[in-house]
Amino acid sequence: MEDKKMTITDQPIDNNPMVDTPDIPEESLYEFTDNKVSSFVRLSDKYQDITSSASTMLLVGIIGILFMILVLADIIPLPLNSSTAWLFDSVMGGIFIIFIISGIISFMHAKQVKIDADEEDKLIEELLTWADINISKEMLDESLDLTQPEELLYFNRADKIKDKLMHQFENADEALIYEYTEQIYQNIYESDK
Repeated sequence: MEDKKMTITDQPIDNNPMVDTPDIPEESLYEFTDNKVSSFVRLSDKYQDITSSASTMLLVGIIGILFMILVLADIIPLPLNSSTAWLFDSVMGGIFIIFIISGIISFMHAKQVKIDADEEDKLIEELLTWADINISKEMLDESLDLTQPEELLYFNRADKIKDKLMHQFENADEALIYEYTEQIYQNIYESDK
């Protein structure tokens, strides 16, 4: 008689998902919860990154070229035989020249980013000033059931802020609107605590 042991794989599997979250009516969740917008990076931060990278590339390229000149002038001797020295010199020289060219191109790109960053900074300042004047706690809480959980209230209020900003600043980047929606919400609700 065969002794059949039941293994884990022989047991029936229950494929029903476990539900441990409370039932929240779909109509109470606004589209703010469906945020598909990429994260926002200020252009002024991007400008600083570009100039930092450009400076580094330029510095490495210039130091490398100076090193190559010292090697070619036999001030810094390298233990290379003459058949491979030309290969080393040409490859390393090419790399350092590419670093210098990349640094110069990055600085040229940074000029345009700086212009765009100044425009964006003005827009952000205008957006925050407008929000201070035109968005209030009373206006956001109007027609909301304040007995709802704090998380639902947050999403409902944030969605109202986002809608107002998108209506007022139609040409603004959506990621910027989402980023400053959070800041405006904190200014209104968390500064009181």
